[in-house]
Amino acid sequence: MLWVSYGRVSQEGIQGMVTSPSNRAEAVGKLIEAYGGKLISYHMLMNGNIDFFIVSDIPDDKIADVAIVNAMLVRGSGAIETISTVPAVRAEDAITQMQKAQQMASAMAYQAPTK
Repeated sequence: MLWVSYGRVSQEGIQGMVTSPSNRAEAVGKLIEAYGGKLISYHMLMNGNIDFFIVSDIPDDKIADVAIVNAMLVRGSGAIETISTVPAVRAEDAITQMQKAQQMASAMAYQAPTK
């Protein structure tokens, strides 16, 4: 399954990039490969809210481990301030979820609060 990770680089991380410029895609790719995944792409935005985003293909049964590693290893390095990982569903594959939502709506499985 495809996953998108995004986050913010810390001041320490930015200083490291200025002091020793490098393409971090290789290091990120090795971390993802350690979980049997594959790095699809790595992008830098550096806009202050989201500084980077990563697209990866990671087996569903490994994503919880990746989240814990992100919290401890990646954020623990001091270079990354925040990182979040969310599933990315291709538009053509989302139809199944839309159909499930339609069925649940028809069955009134959820009702919004009323005023």
